[in-house]
Amino acid sequence: MRNSNFSFSSSLSKGFTLLEVLIAIAIFAMLSLTAYQVLQGVLRSGEISKEHSESLTQLQRAMLIIEQDFTQIVARTSRDESGEQDKLRVITAGSSLFDSEDQGIEFNRLGWQNPLGLLPRSNILRVRYRLQEGQLQRLYFLYPDLVAGQEPEVQVLLNNIEKLSFRFWNNGWQSTWEPEKKLPTGIEINFTSKHYSEIRRVFLISAGEVIQ
Repeated sequence: MRNSNFSFSSSLSKGFTLLEVLIAIAIFAMLSLTAYQVLQGVLRSGEISKEHSESLTQLQRAMLIIEQDFTQIVARTSRDESGEQDKLRVITAGSSLFDSEDQGIEFNRLGWQNPLGLLPRSNILRVRYRLQEGQLQRLYFLYPDLVAGQEPEVQVLLNNIEKLSFRFWNNGWQSTWEPEKKLPTGIEINFTSKHYSEIRRVFLISAGEVIQ
């Protein structure tokens, strides 16, 4: 009887020591930290992938708008607020134009749909491109001939843009376009993005008579 009682009481006294509990807690904490780091890495990778996808979508949308504008350029001069039309060119381009922090450009394009002329605007769209506050901005007017007090609509195409420039093809590339009533046969747009570095596109321009 004495031997059996001693064995029973000894088994009850056995358990985890403080050191064993601390080791178990440390192991559990390390496993939890590792799992948290893996989860954070997966979430961060998902965020980076989403940001890249959205940025690429924005770039594709911007390039589509730019292509539509430049491939539908029309040789039309426009009046400014002063009403003097003969001094203007079919394409106006240069540094610091239209409050641009680099180069800017202005021209008229066809193809702005106005079914049956029901909308209070022309089917010719006057557009400008400029760089301002790190944004590639597209400005457009409801009418190709400006009236006093008319302000353009501003559309932000891309953010984080550092440089913007244009070149014109006429038996060779030119940094400026001098002929007042003639279109070049090609226009190059070149801009530098923080995400995609340098982006360059060249558009062929159709020749046409000047529209007054």
